[in-house]
Amino acid sequence: METQQLKKPIPLRIIFILNGILMFLPFLFYYIVTVKGKDFGIEPMWMIYTGIGYILSFGIIVYSILSKKYLLFRLAFILTILISIPTQAYIGIVVAIASLVLSFNSKIEKYFLIS
Repeated sequence: METQQLKKPIPLRIIFILNGILMFLPFLFYYIVTVKGKDFGIEPMWMIYTGIGYILSFGIIVYSILSKKYLLFRLAFILTILISIPTQAYIGIVVAIASLVLSFNSKIEKYFLIS
């Protein structure tokens, strides 16, 4: 007897892609600050710390999707907001809030509740 793998809903894929892109943005800004000489008003090393935080947060998102832990999935977005606050990373805050709102989609809830 074969088990049928449940297809991941589109809103879940959107969350995954947005947070995947978010991991690289602090490093892009770090490059712009250090190589191109632009100034964003924060210490460049904080951008690296933010990037590392986003990578950890994305890891939590991936783990929660694979293990179907719905609460952990939502807590990862709160963590992303907290990571974004010290550097005033408004893009990170917007992505985290959008992801949190999308996480209330009925298709995503159904995906996590079906074992």
